[in-house]
Amino acid sequence: MRPLTRTLSGVGNAVVAVVLAVSCLFPVAWLLAISFQSNSSAYHTPTRWIFRPRLDNYTQLFTDPSFRASLINSVELTVIATALCVLFGAMSAYALSRYRVRGGIQITFVFAISRLVPSFAIVIPTFYIYRELNLLDTMLGLVLALTAFQVPLSTLIMHRIFNAIPRSLDEAARVDGAGFLRVFGQVIIPIARPGLAASAVVTFILIWNEFLFILVLAGNNLVTLPVTIASFQTDKQILWGAIAASSVISLVPIALVIAFAQRHLLSGLGLGAVRE
Repeated sequence: MRPLTRTLSGVGNAVVAVVLAVSCLFPVAWLLAISFQSNSSAYHTPTRWIFRPRLDNYTQLFTDPSFRASLINSVELTVIATALCVLFGAMSAYALSRYRVRGGIQITFVFAISRLVPSFAIVIPTFYIYRELNLLDTMLGLVLALTAFQVPLSTLIMHRIFNAIPRSLDEAARVDGAGFLRVFGQVIIPIARPGLAASAVVTFILIWNEFLFILVLAGNNLVTLPVTIASFQTDKQILWGAIAASSVISLVPIALVIAFAQRHLLSGLGLGAVRE
């Protein structure tokens, strides 16, 4: 009975895996299909899966200066904010993990609770503060807002990673005369590289897909890709071809980041599961 049970279990797991894979990949396949069709064909119900591919939607997007500007804004904003989140998150997490910070447990708890606060609860107060500081529709303002909102998550990820690294490594480095920056930069960071990659990937995806903060805090000068995609839905019509093509373009950077960091991402997310 055991071989039969194992066979049935394996078949069941394979079926579940295939169903989950199809359910996850179907929206991407639908986007690809619609993006290579004309607008008139995109309205066809059910969706046409056999058609002659056309690049009209992509050509119109890349020849549109506003779309190119929004793409550049998204890349610039996401790269800068992600780098700051990883840097500040790693430094704060290392301090909370290695030193007896007064109220360290409470600070970590506040970081965790802050992830439960929805963005729409703080975006309006942030708008009024930014209006007084003349930070609306500026790259600096968007970077500060998104970094402040995502740093707690980066700190929580790195805090678990640093807790899994033996403190004896810090002590051995200090015995050899290494200072704080040298221990942190040359001993701990190389070991925690998978965790840094995991933190960077998660933060990159969240910032890249951010919509509400950009919609409220930015204006006509700093529109990003999610806001541009939403603008294709007007009161007169929905440009499904443009929406699908721009959505496919927005998926490319995320896919590339995950592909390059996949090995570090998997190991980094599981690094903190075992403690010293």
